[in-house]
Amino acid sequence: MEGDFDAAGDFSERGLDVTQSGLALLYVRAALEFYSGRLEEGAVYLDRLLAAMRLQPSGASVEYGFVAKLLPEVALITGETSFLEVAETAAGTVLSSPSAGLLVIMLARAGLAMVPVQRGATLAAAEQLAALESQPFGTLSLTVRGRLLGLLSQTMGNLVQATARFEDALAFCRKAGYRPELAWSCCDYAGTLNERGGPGDKEKAVALLDESLAITSELGMQPLMERMLSRREILKA
Repeated sequence: MEGDFDAAGDFSERGLDVTQSGLALLYVRAALEFYSGRLEEGAVYLDRLLAAMRLQPSGASVEYGFVAKLLPEVALITGETSFLEVAETAAGTVLSSPSAGLLVIMLARAGLAMVPVQRGATLAAAEQLAALESQPFGTLSLTVRGRLLGLLSQTMGNLVQATARFEDALAFCRKAGYRPELAWSCCDYAGTLNERGGPGDKEKAVALLDESLAITSELGMQPLMERMLSRREILKA
């Protein structure tokens, strides 16, 4: 969460030397590789996570939660939309189970919320926004909810609400030191401001993209960095 990817990679290697099927380790390592632009390496760990999920009985196991959360993020980076369908299935499996625990529900909800955002589905976005806001996740949810609420509000066309959500997300990430999530929040917030186009919105959007670019350049988040460069050039032009 803090962007120390070298340490995260080292710990994941040490953990996977002990157990080849450590679910949290596979999830984190796959995310790390995709965020860094190493797509082939990420695919290896993703396949291992999917294999672990398929070995489990259909239900509320943590395997289904991790897959539901990770695949929409991978789809955003790679453009592979078939991942969204697999994520929906995994999330539905979790949410339909009466025995699902808080963490697994949170993972499933966070992943499911990214699906209508990427599809531009207004009604589905409203449903997911209501579902996220109704869950008693407490402070645990802040690490996954802040930016999602902004994206869902933007997808619904409520840019005033989206702006407020993104401001909350920026404040939380800066205070917590969660730099990768801050970089993504800056990126998505800039998109909302560009769409709104009010007084000062373009200038603030460029400043947010510059902040995100500085973080992604330092951390080596290649896919997001390329996205930032493209958006910044368009805005400045």
